[in-house]
Amino acid sequence: MKKILFAILCMTALTGCSTGIDVNEMAYVRAAAIDGNNCSFSFYLDEQVVSVSADSMETAESAAELTLGKEIFTGHTELVILNECDKREILEYMLREWKVPPSCRVANAENAGEILKNRKAEEIVGVIETAEEKGLTEKCDIVTVLGKILNGKNSDLPMLTVEGAIE
Repeated sequence: MKKILFAILCMTALTGCSTGIDVNEMAYVRAAAIDGNNCSFSFYLDEQVVSVSADSMETAESAAELTLGKEIFTGHTELVILNECDKREILEYMLREWKVPPSCRVANAENAGEILKNRKAEEIVGVIETAEEKGLTEKCDIVTVLGKILNGKNSDLPMLTVEGAIE
């Protein structure tokens, strides 16, 4: 009996689950900027910014994947910058389909894509976190913001300048 149990444990431990995609062949989204039909994506490692025009988040993701030649992974996204879009629809999609983390920060900005080109996403997240800590802006993680929108409350998102600072 012990031998059978040991064999089952060994088989379980040695059997790996594989998606068939090598981690090195994926692009990890650090930040996304949605400005109407224009979407810009900033990625970890090289902070490359890819901008695409699309009529939905699904087609934006596909277009960015074609541009990069890699599959996009959104599960570690830290920042979403919005302008000229249906905030509720976009944020629901990102939580449900993209599975962004609940800690993902949300901000407003005119020319949202330009901000990702002018400043690193990591720095912008730092600016927002500091503003939250100092009480200069409300908590603006995606879950809090979407909760306020769904409850009919106004969510005062931080407004970013083109330089990525808070106005």
